[in-house]
Amino acid sequence: MFIRFSLIAVLALALSGCATTKTPQVDQLQAQVMDMQQRMEEQEKEIVDLKYEVKEMAGRIVDDEIDTAGVTYPKTPVVVKVEAVKTEPKVFDIIRVGVSARELQRALKAAGVYSGKVDGKVGALTKAAVVEFQKAHSLKADGIVGQKTWNELKVYLNPPEDTVISE
Repeated sequence: MFIRFSLIAVLALALSGCATTKTPQVDQLQAQVMDMQQRMEEQEKEIVDLKYEVKEMAGRIVDDEIDTAGVTYPKTPVVVKVEAVKTEPKVFDIIRVGVSARELQRALKAAGVYSGKVDGKVGALTKAAVVEFQKAHSLKADGIVGQKTWNELKVYLNPPEDTVISE
């Protein structure tokens, strides 16, 4: 709005002067100013129309539901609570056979490659022990307990009676 008045004032000042010295350039400038005024009035009217439209839509959202292109938005917003979840390493990340993590750790400990607690939590120590066991038994050292690794390892679950396994 301020720009419009400033522009008009500058052009009026430039165009003011002796009426008898009007040139085609002055007439052209006046026509441009009038065109710009008309466009600004149209834009102001469009802004007012948009404001009413926004108010109307806001009223519909508050009063009931609004359906836009087949999507219905509820009157009351849905709040979804997202919480950070600490993820523990999962047993199935390295165990691909029907054996528990505790049983795996017991076998690794009996094989002499695992020094951690037999707690059923598969972590870096357990995985490192699996890799060490696989290397020692000429298996693919990928840290995954598949059928071949388990067949070699499960033998250590039934050690001779004189062997002591501490947990």
